[in-house]
Amino acid sequence: MKCVNAEWELRNLGVKTIEISIEKKDSSLPTSEILKAVENFRQEYDAKYVVVKSDAKYPSISIDFQRAGFWLMENQISLKGIRRDLLKAFEDYKKIFYDEVSYRAANDDDIQMIYSEIEKGMFTTDRIALDPYFGVSVANRRYILWMQDELKRGAFANIALYDNKPIGFFLDKILGEKKLSGLLGGIFKNQESQNSGAAYMYSSRIYFSESDWKETKTAVSSNNLNILNLHLMFGHKIIGIQNVLVKHFD
Repeated sequence: MKCVNAEWELRNLGVKTIEISIEKKDSSLPTSEILKAVENFRQEYDAKYVVVKSDAKYPSISIDFQRAGFWLMENQISLKGIRRDLLKAFEDYKKIFYDEVSYRAANDDDIQMIYSEIEKGMFTTDRIALDPYFGVSVANRRYILWMQDELKRGAFANIALYDNKPIGFFLDKILGEKKLSGLLGGIFKNQESQNSGAAYMYSSRIYFSESDWKETKTAVSSNNLNILNLHLMFGHKIIGIQNVLVKHFD
């Protein structure tokens, strides 16, 4: 069992937070012992918000945690795309989009535009946005702060374009040798009703195709089936699912 004292969430969410990952070796323990360990961590860090992640293939853990007052807020679905599959999907959709879709590396003005778009409430389906203790405004402020942190750590952003007009963004970082990690992305709110999802995802594949990346990994919430389906359409495969459970302590 791993416990992370998520100190950054005090700034982002306004509460002391810990994030606990239940590992494979923990699955053989009685849930009462796991719950006791979680409570010990909570007291050690005086946490008011506890996030627990457990592999979905251990449903009994999730059931017992819900009996103990935790909420199952989402499943975190891990995705992986290897170059062969991503490029095949790219070629399949090339005939549809031709030259209308493109991308550009985000400059300083673009970054500020992204923050402005996020402030409008781009993200509405994650565990923070749906949590009555937080809500959409807090969730989107958290994404802006997280993006600022990741850019300082070396992440980079691109703007998705349709007919040379911005329709969304994607934020990535280098995961390892020729491996890419998709951190955050989305479609700007004024584009949501224009069926821009496929164009947005295609723009990220243009970027991938023009590089020598071997694979890319990302994760999406089960509460956002639209983006999950787009990732699957464009070559990603599901490699893991985690239950994400939370509990607030007043």
